[in-house]
Amino acid sequence: MQSIMQVGQTYNISAWVRIASGTNQNVQLTLKKTDAGGDQYAPVGSASVSSSAWVQLSGSYTLSISGTLSGLTLYCEVPSSATIDYYIDDLSVTASSSGAPGTNGVGTVTWTDVRQRIDGFGASSAWRGNWTTAVADMFFSTNSGLGLSFLRTRIAPGGTTVENTIMQMARDRGARVWSAPWTPTTNYKGPNAGGVVSLNGGPFIGTTANYQSYASVLAGYVVNMKNTYGVNLYALSVQNEPDFDTTNYEACVWTPQQIHDFVPYLSAALAASNVANTKIIIPESDIWSGDTALYTTTMKDPSVAPLVSVIANHNYVNNNNVGDQSVPVALPNYGKSLWETEVSTFNAFESSINNGMYWAGRIHAFLTVAQLNAWHYWWLSASGGDNSGLASSGDLLAKRGYVLGNFSRFVRPDWYRIGVVTNSGTALVSAYKDPISSRFAIVAINQGNNVVTQTVNLAGFTGVTTLTPWVTSAAFSLASQSSLAVSGGSFTYQLPATSVVTFVGQVANTAPTLTSTGDRTVPTGVTLSITNSASDPDSPPQSLTYSIVQGPTNAAIDPTNGIFIWRPSVSQGNSTNIFAIRAADNGSPSLSGTNSFKVTVPAVNHPALSSISENAGRTTLAISGDAGPDYIVQTSTNLLNWVPLLTTNPAALPLTVSVTNGPDAQRFYRIQLGP
Repeated sequence: MQSIMQVGQTYNISAWVRIASGTNQNVQLTLKKTDAGGDQYAPVGSASVSSSAWVQLSGSYTLSISGTLSGLTLYCEVPSSATIDYYIDDLSVTASSSGAPGTNGVGTVTWTDVRQRIDGFGASSAWRGNWTTAVADMFFSTNSGLGLSFLRTRIAPGGTTVENTIMQMARDRGARVWSAPWTPTTNYKGPNAGGVVSLNGGPFIGTTANYQSYASVLAGYVVNMKNTYGVNLYALSVQNEPDFDTTNYEACVWTPQQIHDFVPYLSAALAASNVANTKIIIPESDIWSGDTALYTTTMKDPSVAPLVSVIANHNYVNNNNVGDQSVPVALPNYGKSLWETEVSTFNAFESSINNGMYWAGRIHAFLTVAQLNAWHYWWLSASGGDNSGLASSGDLLAKRGYVLGNFSRFVRPDWYRIGVVTNSGTALVSAYKDPISSRFAIVAINQGNNVVTQTVNLAGFTGVTTLTPWVTSAAFSLASQSSLAVSGGSFTYQLPATSVVTFVGQVANTAPTLTSTGDRTVPTGVTLSITNSASDPDSPPQSLTYSIVQGPTNAAIDPTNGIFIWRPSVSQGNSTNIFAIRAADNGSPSLSGTNSFKVTVPAVNHPALSSISENAGRTTLAISGDAGPDYIVQTSTNLLNWVPLLTTNPAALPLTVSVTNGPDAQRFYRIQLGP
């Protein structure tokens, strides 16, 4: 095979086999490759084969090598036995033509060209009651799995669920959990298309009593998940597919006005139950750009729109065996998060990379054209033998699952998409960054049936010298590759045929800069206020924390806005004080900038009693001195025990104080300054 196959090309391999005699046997096609990595065996196709009929074994294989290829052999074997006889016929090895040839390309990624925030990627476990830890790791682990960041679950009629264990396992692996009802109980509904009041289809009856009661049911579900299972629900959908009326499964039809009217009741119920942080999602239509009135009616009402956090729809079409072939539109999102929350095809289960390429293109288009914040597949694992899951009903991942992992494992919640300019070539390239850690991921999709040489220029990526590629192709499933050098702010990589490659790296964090503050002079007792201003060159700017690293201990600074306040005490008069202010970012590692300035406090003049007089049983004191300090008037009858009469901070001097005389034969007065 070494003289036949070319590096980077995908091949379709098939053969017909039949057992010579005896019981059924599992027969397998295997390719043995020998290169710098040693001997490697890749299963191509297998099936149970009998002696009574010919069975076709088939599969695909993409040749990739490390170093020099020294051997490539195709085996047909019975793994359980070396002595079973069998027949083989019509062996075929053909280059795949599933996609058009790709062309080499050049693109530029700009660090400071910040686009939308990414909330995450996910799928649903609806109707499933349990998992193994291995399955939970496969879907949600960022170390060994796809690293999905969202789990979508079903709220059963009545506000219950069978997915609580699954929700806990997803939570424990860092995923956010959100839920959607397929239908309320029948007491909230009218007759369906069959004339029956049923869980399957029919309209919601929108009355004040129903709105209030059903909102309480949903809020109770959120509270139960929190208090009983320790799952803080991230978001709550009002209704799954409110515009799709079917009698085949749980469903409920809502009008745009009903959604609008219900949202305030749901928001109030969540707040009353102390779970107001749970975000409200509308409308989850079955069509991405279908009946926009399902949410615009709500979003155009300024009293209701603030209660909604997420605009979401599904992406089904008339022919869901083929799937959507159109470019998704950027829906008006009214400043809210925009999510795609369910999509799949329902044709026979296919785990191939060709199917993965379709989904790679869809994810890319939704992120770069529709500019959404989150993308979801339908099921995590299919319930039958179709493509409705990222994995089969037996929890075996299809290539589309790994393709999604090329995004979800590396592009984490609260990252941001950054701009890519494609100068040439057919590869689909998108890029994302974490403004805190300065980590980034560049995802390149080659849908062509040949190797593509892709060059990426990195504009504004400070201090990047190496990247790690992660490849999903016919031969690899989210597999890390050898480190890739970055030279002169650019790198070049051979994208395998029909593949997704994610390049992972980290930019050096850049320290914030504080605006210079001039030296100041402030009298004793006068409050000095300075607003410190700092700029962070990272984009979007990181959060900054201000602190005083040098200066008298009675000064203070607001750590969030940098406002510095100091009121010098009397004891600090006639002094020069050096202050150093630090602004630290929340990057990884945290970096900071420092600004120093000098504050001079002149010597304070002693106060004086400029006059004292008595009239009609009252003593009047005229006090002179400097404005700024507190003036504390004290009295005594024996010059030993002093009692405060008044503490004031006069805006201007002299200060006149009048006090009522006591029965004492003599009384003394003195003035102190403070603080």
